Amino acid sequence: MTEVLKNLLAAARLPASEAETAAYVTAYEAHRTAVDALYAVPAARYADPALRFRAAGRIEDWATPPTNPAIPEAPAPRA
Repeated sequence: MTEVLKNLLAAARLPASEAETAAYVTAYEAHRTAVDALYAVPAARYADPALRFRAAGRIEDWATPPTNPAIPEAPAPRA
């Protein structure tokens, strides 16, 4: 794991001391365990995500006013 981390840091041109590299490796193990636990909930295995966006086209006639029986129609203009 340490060599992989060193190669990734070198490829990104990010300097890191041996102490920093050791701290990253130690922190990664804890984070990896926590992330794996997120996916280990049996009740949520087949659940859909809570946030979902469905794009659906809807054509509305905005030029014609809506008909509402509570609002009387305006009289037609005189010619």
